[in-house]
Amino acid sequence: MKCIHSPNSRTKQEAATEFNDFYDLLPREDIVIFSDGSKLANGNTGGGFVGYQDNHKFCEGSLPLGRMKEVYDSEAIAAFEGLKAAISSIESRIATDIYICLDNIEVAARLLSKSTGSSQDTFSAFRQLASTWHNGTVHIRWVPGHKDVAGNEAADKAAKAGAALPQPTGAYSYAGLRRVTKGLRQKAMNQLWSTVIPTTYRDLEIFTSPRNPKELSLPRPFLGRLIAIRSGHGDFASYHERFLHQDAQLLCRCGARKSPVHFFFCSIAKRNHPWPKGKPADILPFLCGTYEGAEVLANWTKANGFYTNICPLHLPPPPILKGPIHSL
Repeated sequence: MKCIHSPNSRTKQEAATEFNDFYDLLPREDIVIFSDGSKLANGNTGGGFVGYQDNHKFCEGSLPLGRMKEVYDSEAIAAFEGLKAAISSIESRIATDIYICLDNIEVAARLLSKSTGSSQDTFSAFRQLASTWHNGTVHIRWVPGHKDVAGNEAADKAAKAGAALPQPTGAYSYAGLRRVTKGLRQKAMNQLWSTVIPTTYRDLEIFTSPRNPKELSLPRPFLGRLIAIRSGHGDFASYHERFLHQDAQLLCRCGARKSPVHFFFCSIAKRNHPWPKGKPADILPFLCGTYEGAEVLANWTKANGFYTNICPLHLPPPPILKGPIHSL
């Protein structure tokens, strides 16, 4: 078997043009099998293949594969079934080489080597079947999908038709089981989070705990303040009093006690940079509980210097009076 023409640095359109030129120059007796896989929104999975010789379609198959498999599996199964149909066909009697063309480069590579992932039995069966072809060589060729390659488009339709057929039941593939367990894991994490969520997070309507939140891309100084707002652990009057911080500044310049959401109510800050009209219960969860709102809040606090000038960690000392001191 041979694998040729991976994407490399070409655009998909360039690769499609090159493939069509290659296809037009193939010997008339060679067989070309286009295969593809599909998974519908309802979870149904299907595979499909279409076979050509001398630009004449001589075989086609649509395979219902059930909800337990992924597109990766259906691509592999469709390639195997396509090769099996080609070898068992009457047209194979005069054929020299067989080309298996698919738009999944990972599956194309696995068809040539041992696999430790999903559909291992299918890849192994494909290699064994290909080794029985003695008329010539079985080639694996990548073809760009959805780029006006007629055979690939036909295989795509056949795969979708397979996914629309009544689905069989059976064991999960490795890829399918990974998808299911990933979904169950996330569901379990969300359920756990709903039971241990801090009150401050609940008030801000933060009901998920993503592994890599977008907020990590915010400027580091503001990210620290956002975490303080969400957790309640920061430069706030109640926090300082709880831990008996004797030298803490408990009041903002406006005279109000510092709190996680004081920025929203501060009379000095609102004087030059007012917030949009709306209820705090509606606006604060957006500003403090979402990435998009945090960006707005970061720009607002930077523009008015809220944390550096209006409500800093420590107020600057009073100015030193110059000149002679007269005693009474």
